[in-house]
Amino acid sequence: MVEASHPALVELLELQKIDSAVDRLTSRLNNLPEQAELDELEERQRSLEARTGEREAALDEVVARQRKLDTEVDNVGKKIAHEEARLNAGDIANPRELSAIGAEIESLKRRRIRFEDEDLEVMEERENLERELKGLTDQLEVLRTQVSEAIVKRDAAGGQVTEELEKFKERRQGWVPRVDPELLAFYDDLRRSKHGVGAAALQGSMCLGCHMQLPAQEVARVRANKGMSRCDECGRILVVVD
Repeated sequence: MVEASHPALVELLELQKIDSAVDRLTSRLNNLPEQAELDELEERQRSLEARTGEREAALDEVVARQRKLDTEVDNVGKKIAHEEARLNAGDIANPRELSAIGAEIESLKRRRIRFEDEDLEVMEERENLERELKGLTDQLEVLRTQVSEAIVKRDAAGGQVTEELEKFKERRQGWVPRVDPELLAFYDDLRRSKHGVGAAALQGSMCLGCHMQLPAQEVARVRANKGMSRCDECGRILVVVD
């Protein structure tokens, strides 16, 4: 076992306090409520942007269909005008040909009505999509503002925690040289296996590392030991402080 005097262990316990503060602040920085709020808002924004993109694509498709139908209506109208001009010009005397032209005009008119009906349906579909898109873009604008505000809040909260964290890290850098390297290495190994706590105070008969009451005989042994002792329950370095 690593040898260490009681004063050295007291200094090690101070280092543990600094390390615990660093761990606490690091955990707080990684789990900011402001970050959770921002994450939720950004997820809603991504979902809304995806929905908006889908409806924009649907609107583009509807606009293309309407444009095609408008072209069809226009083309059929031109054909009707052409055939009616032929019919009314008086240049055709053949009854069968005149009847055929009349039938063609009637067929073209029915076709135009069908295109116009489809055009009205597509126009209604377009209006519904445009109305839906307007609502989505309005929601998106509000949400983007909320995200921007949440980023400011997150950065402010994170900045305060980061500033405090850096102070404790600086304190650690100043404290580490005061601890024997062999003791420090042993302590760091314990910290890695003991959820960040390698050294704990013995307060009364309680180990503050595992919060277990130790037997009186064990407490007496630890208090009588002038070197390093470890908790029988959790294996952490025990430091007598009272």
